[in-house]
Amino acid sequence: TIRAEMSQANKLSDRIRRGETVPWYLDALLSAAAPLYGIGMLVRSIPSPTRVSARVISFGNLTAGGTGKTPAVIERALSETALGNKVAVLTRGYGAKDRTSSLLVMESIEAQHAADRLGDEPALIARRVPGVVIARCSNRVAGAEAAIERGCDVLILDDGYQYLRLARDENVLLIDARNPFGNGKLIPRGILRERPAAARRATQIILTHCDNVDERALRTLRESLRDWNPTAPIRQTRHAPDTCWPLSGGENLPLSALRGQEFTAVCGIANPEYFASTLEDLGVRIMERRFFGDHEPIPQRALEGRFPIITTEKDAIRTGPTRANVYALGIRLEDIEWEALRENDTHLR
Repeated sequence: TIRAEMSQANKLSDRIRRGETVPWYLDALLSAAAPLYGIGMLVRSIPSPTRVSARVISFGNLTAGGTGKTPAVIERALSETALGNKVAVLTRGYGAKDRTSSLLVMESIEAQHAADRLGDEPALIARRVPGVVIARCSNRVAGAEAAIERGCDVLILDDGYQYLRLARDENVLLIDARNPFGNGKLIPRGILRERPAAARRATQIILTHCDNVDERALRTLRESLRDWNPTAPIRQTRHAPDTCWPLSGGENLPLSALRGQEFTAVCGIANPEYFASTLEDLGVRIMERRFFGDHEPIPQRALEGRFPIITTEKDAIRTGPTRANVYALGIRLEDIEWEALRENDTHLR
């Protein structure tokens, strides 16, 4: 049943992300494994980075997923394209099913097939940024060189904060203000890829999901980041609803039309609670919640029922065309309380 499949979102990593307790024996095992992960990260940092003949802008996290990085990548790719630059996004293609080629460079992309070949997030970027080149390769240096051969002069390194083999001109770090460092422990006991002090490498810091976060908590977080990195600008943002479109085709639904309407919320993302919160802020009445693990495919029967279905844009990319009455909610990055941030942060005065 759908409710049984919803339990997949309660896998161990999701429970750790939500701060729930785990059995003592699992906690001991994970705690013992965490130093090995730290050693692996140290080894990865040893090689000298390769510099390529294009501007490289890295976007990444300190934690394993959940910061809402893709809207920031889309925003920057659109900005660079508007300036006349030819932009490529370098990605590992997490979740891609078709791995027949270790290096895949795509310029003309059909959304229906892109998710299988590129992964859902790169396919979403391709949908939102016309003309962008997607280079999918675990070796991002090889991906960069292939993109440059296609004439790209700006390379966006997606999920690249820990990928130190490729030199970058900008190092943008995204941090989820609602859950910046999880339980403070490294993977697999926690969600940290690196210790928070690694924020010192950032040239810019973007705090996401700042709406509904106490101002005192935001101030404390900014002060901690200033201790680790006194120079990088800090931007305070939220993920704002942007569009609502039917997967079966047709005109967009005005966001105002969602208020008071009954929907079943369906998604497979790292933080489904954020999606539900966004819907509730729009006035949507959530009658059922069908949540799956991050990047998990949404089964067709989860898109059925007595209520209209609403899902995330990322999930819609994986789902493709479906029956009528299934909608996707698009989001964009939006600055919030910027003047208040300027008053509280001496670096921005």
